[in-house]
Amino acid sequence: MTPHVKKSQALAVAVVSALAGIAVTLLTLAGVLPPHADAAAWVIAFPAFVLGLYLYWMAREGDPDIPFVGY
Repeated sequence: MTPHVKKSQALAVAVVSALAGIAVTLLTLAGVLPPHADAAAWVIAFPAFVLGLYLYWMAREGDPDIPFVGY
């Protein structure tokens, strides 16, 4: 059985990852976190943002499905 992705779930992943990356960047600019923490956060947040945005665009409303991302 294949898992199903709803548009709202995919959008939530994209928004949360983008906000996390922006928050860590702001904390780094404020001097609270070291620069390598900012880089590490973006290494994790950016792919999650791209994947969430892709799944949001490709998810169907009527027939829940995970689109084929490719290789």
